[in-house]
Amino acid sequence: MNAKKPPLVIDMISDTVCPWCYIGFRGLDWAVMGLSFNYDISVRYRPYRLDPEIPPEGRDRAATMARKFPDAGQRAQMLEALKISMLDVGLDFSPETPSRIPDTTDSHRLIRWAQEEDKGREMMSALFDAYWQHGEDISQLEVLIQVVTEVGLDAEGYRERLKSSEDREAVRQEAAEYRGAGTIQGVPTFIINEQLGFQGALPKAELMAGIRQLAEESSAPDLEEDD
Repeated sequence: MNAKKPPLVIDMISDTVCPWCYIGFRGLDWAVMGLSFNYDISVRYRPYRLDPEIPPEGRDRAATMARKFPDAGQRAQMLEALKISMLDVGLDFSPETPSRIPDTTDSHRLIRWAQEEDKGREMMSALFDAYWQHGEDISQLEVLIQVVTEVGLDAEGYRERLKSSEDREAVRQEAAEYRGAGTIQGVPTFIINEQLGFQGALPKAELMAGIRQLAEESSAPDLEEDD
């Protein structure tokens, strides 16, 4: 009889308009596949808002990046590093595809609800693809409903939930707590067994090794009352 595998809980803190989070998400897929031979893994996707002050209409992406990184040489170096990291996890997208940076609150609401139906990973993937592969404005209701449909969830039910205020403040509060705690300086951040963590879209082999090491140094929480 096979021995029962020990539990492992991974929290990924990210924003859906962060290109490094897209890469980290794909790297985590690879790591989970490798670690699943040794652990019974639960992954939870947690919200982070790169720009908590973003207006409802969003911001122009090119102009925002130029203000944040005024040195064109620095931007070119960042783009090259991004491309190298994409290749490691089998991704191919242009950071110039999205023309705007939207408010991501509603995308995080979808992720929260999809996790309740064991579809969190599928929702994350669909949102990242919609934004980074197709340049969709993932703050718009109809775009989000299309994503819900692609994931195979109840489009009309989710439409009504999105039109309400359900979990809007809860998502913003959770994202603000991660930012305000001071321990998370950027995303993606990976927290292992609610105790130990690290930041960054590491190469996939390093990501798996890092998760394995912290899993060996910690014990998984009881998820019977999973939040």
